[in-house]
Amino acid sequence: MILLALALAAAAHPHPSRASAPPSLSQRERGKTPKAAKGEGDAIDAVARRYALAGELLVAKGDRIVLHRAYGTIAPTGGARHKVGERWRLASVTKQVTATAIMRMVARGDLALDTPLPVSAGSPLSGLTPRMLLTHHSGLANPDATPKDAFGVPGFYTARTIDQGYCTSKPARPGAAFDYNNCDFLLLGDLLDAGEGEAGERDNALWPGEFATADTQRRSVPGFVGGKPEPAFNLATYATAGGLLGTARALYDFDRALMTGKLLPASAREELWEPEGNGSYQALGQWVFPGRLAGCTAPKRIVQRDGEIAGVQVRNFILPDNDIVAIVFTNRSSDDFAIGEVWQGKGFSHDLLSAAACA
Repeated sequence: MILLALALAAAAHPHPSRASAPPSLSQRERGKTPKAAKGEGDAIDAVARRYALAGELLVAKGDRIVLHRAYGTIAPTGGARHKVGERWRLASVTKQVTATAIMRMVARGDLALDTPLPVSAGSPLSGLTPRMLLTHHSGLANPDATPKDAFGVPGFYTARTIDQGYCTSKPARPGAAFDYNNCDFLLLGDLLDAGEGEAGERDNALWPGEFATADTQRRSVPGFVGGKPEPAFNLATYATAGGLLGTARALYDFDRALMTGKLLPASAREELWEPEGNGSYQALGQWVFPGRLAGCTAPKRIVQRDGEIAGVQVRNFILPDNDIVAIVFTNRSSDDFAIGEVWQGKGFSHDLLSAAACA
């Protein structure tokens, strides 16, 4: 197994005393949340009900939570209902958190986005930069290509432990065409130094939850695919690519900390949210694009992070210029509940953000 941490141990050290360092949060900074005006979330609630959302929805404007509500039953067949505060898998929203942790290192001067990783000669990672990993231009082996079981789950995700050696089983192709690949963010996890990756930092707004274990996975909201319980997999194998578990409120706290400069200085945050261009809206660990919404005269800048593992979907929307956050969790797969895309001009996501930003 090739671990980047061996090469970076001497290069990456936190320097909280530096003037340029992002602020450190030793504990979650959470005060009383201002209450929404009566009826303020009605249009948003109507969208969730019209599309029969089964899960949890949180929408906020600034520090004011406009709507935080649970909908539907946990199982498609009925029974216990969803409730606010459930423990969800964040799936690939984890990548957005990992990218923020990487940018904190960049802001401190401990890492450079476009400098090749300091690996030994002949390493399969030679020539790769952090930016290439953050934007899926690495050409590394892809876990989705490992042999699938009878339920279609790649073997990488049913293993007892992370097979990081597989990620480096073929030489990287720096600057390769975009290929969505969890190995990119698993290797980025090796870049996180003690100030960003250890358990002591996971109780603050940087880490909205904790990384899954077999036990915590069992205690999180179960997913459903095709109306049936999802197939077995090991969420821990997703790690810094998709292995976080947390609540909608914890994710909102992360979003607000990012939006208000508690996690990153403004310049680093804007670099995090800068699309790579050439027709692509992919930024670092998320997508940033101008979205046209019903009722708004001009497009809104939307920061979007999608996540889906088996029968659970999540969307984390930030409208930074309007100070709006919208978080959606559902335990129905995309085959069962279409969250949709804003650019389609219709559907759940489009109507949700239209109600939140334009109603």
